[in-house]
Amino acid sequence: MDLPPMRPLLFAACLLPVTVAADEVTDQIQSALEAYEQQDLQGAISDLNYAVAQIQEMVNTQNAQLLPEPLEGWTASEVENAGAAMSMLGGGANMTRRYQRDGESLEINIVANSPWVMSMMQMMGNPMLMASNPNLKPYRYKRLKGMKDISDGQTEVTLSVVGQIMVKVTGRNLADEGVIENYLDVMDFGKIQEALLQ
Repeated sequence: MDLPPMRPLLFAACLLPVTVAADEVTDQIQSALEAYEQQDLQGAISDLNYAVAQIQEMVNTQNAQLLPEPLEGWTASEVENAGAAMSMLGGGANMTRRYQRDGESLEINIVANSPWVMSMMQMMGNPMLMASNPNLKPYRYKRLKGMKDISDGQTEVTLSVVGQIMVKVTGRNLADEGVIENYLDVMDFGKIQEALLQ
């Protein structure tokens, strides 16, 4: 059985900018190449899947730094990454962090490179759809456009970043809605673009 050449793909994978567990990743890629050349296709798939999982873990660790640390008086959860779940929706990155203070709660969610983001961007750009919901209002944070939804003790701000990244901040039982912009102020949107639009 003739097998198509696999070396270019695996060579490209070896060049990925990984810094943590790099030896383990490259070892798995080399093992996959050897299995493939011996026509052990299932073994090659298994080794490559393991390498991909290791690389994804490194990407998740890097992306976790995009969500801010809690402001003074607040506590925060660990960052949750839903990259695997996003593959069912066409791919992309999805990360969330939750913050709490004396009965107040706030959640920041970043979604990038997903067809779902594009549908949200279309809704924000459609005045008729916005007008159909009395709770929805156009919103602007500095140069970023978005929408604001206030209902049932909850305030939700959704921003579009270069049309490919959605940043959503949801506050519940907030004593002062200004804390939403306080959190936006400490987010590095340039870094978010650089990390998620590679």
